[in-house]
Amino acid sequence: MKFCVLASGSRGNAVWVEEGGLAVLLDCGLSFNEFKKRAELAGLDPRKLGCVLVSHEHRDHISGLGPLARALKIPILANQGTREGAGFQVGKVQWQLFRTGDQLDFGPLKIRTLPISHDARDPVAFLVESSAGRLGLATDLGAPTELIRQSYRGLRALVLEFNHDYEKLMSGPYPWPLKQRVRSRTGHLANDMAAQLAAGLYHRDLAHLILAHLSETNNLPELALEAARRALNDALEPVAANQWRPTAVFEM
Repeated sequence: MKFCVLASGSRGNAVWVEEGGLAVLLDCGLSFNEFKKRAELAGLDPRKLGCVLVSHEHRDHISGLGPLARALKIPILANQGTREGAGFQVGKVQWQLFRTGDQLDFGPLKIRTLPISHDARDPVAFLVESSAGRLGLATDLGAPTELIRQSYRGLRALVLEFNHDYEKLMSGPYPWPLKQRVRSRTGHLANDMAAQLAAGLYHRDLAHLILAHLSETNNLPELALEAARRALNDALEPVAANQWRPTAVFEM
């Protein structure tokens, strides 16, 4: 299995996962031209895409769904709540519905959808499994639930939200209601909380930790990386995903 974070942040999110010549895209908050540009930069072939799975209906995860699905003639998979929230923004596409908690089979890839507490209609995190191992993706987690802790045991790779530095958030320009929303159980994970979750999931076969959805206003890559390194006692070198360019293509 290989994966690449094409974009991560409040301006757009997309993660490519591929196994055995079949690829799926998790969310698409990029324009179709930007998606193609980043896929080319990463050496990825859009013709391999079989579908797009959607975690929730917030604009930074769905703004590019319609053009991409129509251009590549592929379906969009979402639960009913996400479809209802996203439908008017996405336009005419082929929807395929799943229920939160379902496991979806795509040839060599099996993808389980996990409920999370983010403030959307029915948001999900993903657990992707193949013969190469298991990949967890939770980019708008809200709170580290026991279900996530148990489901993400034994991962080979983890893409995890490190949204904000608490001190930067509290001293920053956001109005107080927005600060409350960000730091609530239905908001986003702070660096320290995410680092603690990652440390609890660490084992010697965890090969990749990607820090995702860093706030441009309330975080810095060096702060998120420092928190992760400290919590992991430098047992693993984390990578901070970027809003503006794709990560390397990671292989498991």
